[in-house]
Amino acid sequence: MTPLPHSETIALYLALCPQQLAALIRADWRRIEPGQGGEHFMFLKLNQRYAEMIARQLIVPLHGAAYVARLIVSERAMRHYDIDTVAYEEHLEYRVPVCELAYLNRHILGEAAIVSAFRHQQSYSVPLGTKPLASLLG
Repeated sequence: MTPLPHSETIALYLALCPQQLAALIRADWRRIEPGQGGEHFMFLKLNQRYAEMIARQLIVPLHGAAYVARLIVSERAMRHYDIDTVAYEEHLEYRVPVCELAYLNRHILGEAAIVSAFRHQQSYSVPLGTKPLASLLG
């Protein structure tokens, strides 16, 4: 019996705006696209919590919602990219030039998965001296 070749993979996390999520869905969850801000790089995080922080702090205020996608990628495909750190040791990321996304997309294994979603918190003002439910219903 011949052993199957073992493929090393890596999980990467990407904070997405709603337009990027829509593009991912149109691509059957198999291709990422840059945002519409003219970015030159895609920053793929090695830590889910770091991607979630970026989604909450940077994308939600601009777009009203943000999502974090998990991509399983061939480790070999990522070898020619450097891993950078931003401020803290757990803030590790690959900086992939947008012009190389076609290469990266060919090495996404399976479908991307949304692991987190964020929206602006909704808040309501309740006038003093009123019952909250009655105030909200008008």
